[in-house]
Order: sequence, then C-alpha cells, then structure tokens
Amino acid sequence: MPELSEVLTLDYLRERGMVLSYAIVALVLFVIFMIGTFPYQEALTGALMPLGLEIAATSERPAIPLGAVLENVRLISLDHPSAPPIVQSESLKLTPALGMLIGRPAVNIRADMYGGRVWANVSRRGDITGLTLDLSNIDLSRYPTSPSFAATIKGIVSGTASFENIGPTIYSQNGAFTLEGHDLEYGLIKGFPPLRFSHLKTTCRLDQATLRVNALEGTGPDMTVSGSGVIHLGPTLALSMIEMTMRIMPTVAGRARLGMLFAFLPHPPDNRPYVFHGPLLMPQAN
Repeated sequence: MPELSEVLTLDYLRERGMVLSYAIVALVLFVIFMIGTFPYQEALTGALMPLGLEIAATSERPAIPLGAVLENVRLISLDHPSAPPIVQSESLKLTPALGMLIGRPAVNIRADMYGGRVWANVSRRGDITGLTLDLSNIDLSRYPTSPSFAATIKGIVSGTASFENIGPTIYSQNGAFTLEGHDLEYGLIKGFPPLRFSHLKTTCRLDQATLRVNALEGTGPDMTVSGSGVIHLGPTLALSMIEMTMRIMPTVAGRARLGMLFAFLPHPPDNRPYVFHGPLLMPQAN
C-alpha cells in the first residue's frame, strides 16, 4: 500500500496515468449513461403519487445536455382522473437534482405554462415529499376555472414557495410562500364591478390546515388595503373559515365606482379596521 507522499509524486502519477485515464473515462461514461437512461417521468410520477397526483404527457424526448423534455403535460388527480387537469404545461423540462447523488429521488423542473414559467424541485426523503417553487409572470386569465366558481380573477402573478412536507391531505402540509400580483382584477360578486389592484403582495405560512396570512398589502386605482389573519382550511372552500383584520382606504374613483359594494360594510371605509370572520365564501364583517 503506497503512502500518501508516494501517491502525490509525479513519477507515481506518470506510471499509473493510463489507469487513471481509463478510470476517469469509465466514470464519465457511467454518469452519461445514467443521465441518458434515467426514467425522468417515472421518477416525477413516483414522487407525486403519494400526494394523489400523476403526470401525463403526449411525448418525451431527450434534452441537451441532459434531462428530458415532456410536451403537453397535465397534472392529474388520481382521485378524479376524469376531471380537468389541475395544471397544464405546454413544455416541461426535467433534470436530475443533486439529491440523486446521495440516493434521494429528486428532480428539477422547468415548465412553460399560462404565459409564464415555473421552476420547481421535487424530492423524496423517506415518507416526506419536499417542494420548492419559483413562479414568474403567470397569467391568471389563462387558467381555466370551474363554471361553479363564481369569482373571476385576472392579472399577472409571480412568487416563491418552499414546502418542507406536502401530502395528499390538507393536514399533511407545511411550508411558506410569497405571491406578488400586478394589474389584478378580482370579481368577487357577480353583477358588481371587479376590485382592481395595480400591485398586491401576500406572505403566508401553511401549517397543516392552518393558513397564516402574515401580511397582505395592495394598492390600485380603487383602494389601498392591508391586513393579516388566519384561514382554517376545510375539506372544501365552503367549509373553510376565516379570521382576518383588514384596513381599506378607497380612492375618490374607488368610492364612486364601488360605492354600492362599500355600502355592505358595517361602517364607511376609513382608518378603522374591519374584522372578517366566519365561512370563507360568506364571511361576516365587523
């Protein structure tokens, strides 16, 4: 067994240069073969299946220099496979993440969807699935909503999210996210003008079935809003409950445009906060 001082000499390296060269070439070929034959779609499906989700695509092709590209991708609920997909992507690129080097299934994702782009990392560690997201310029008007969903929303949204654990139910979710919207229009009640925001930002923490809205700030041609609170998530939106404090300061144009909507509030909009509580879809205001 040569000592370290012998291994570091030039003579030793020259004598064994051919062996080292073959070893390096073999390692490179092994990595290329592993990356080229890695079952990317199956790995992503395996990470999502415990969450009750599945990836479907019309075609798959190799990506340069590594990875795979899936076309016309749909994220499907295994509980409702015939329902419309949760999200769709025109093109999705998968590459192995660093976690693969230490035996942890992990995939990096870059997806083009709804006029914007999403970067994500999905990883498995034992029974835990981790997820990080980075959204850029997602056009909400291009997302198909259910006809039963009365509210309408338009605008461009970007943001980041990091979930230490995501599971198949709302009671197995832990993480935080920040969303920032521009040129938003939110039609709250059919027949009323939509609420308009030039800029709206929220920072939230999700702890199982409790969504903590740490901050909500918005400005626009109709009003300025700020608030914080908690939403207790139920199995459906109708069974979710809200406890949130909001300050609403309308502009002159907002008072004229949304006067009928403001008339439903318990007092005229001023410096006094409103406390919204009760069912999420039909809260009471004090």
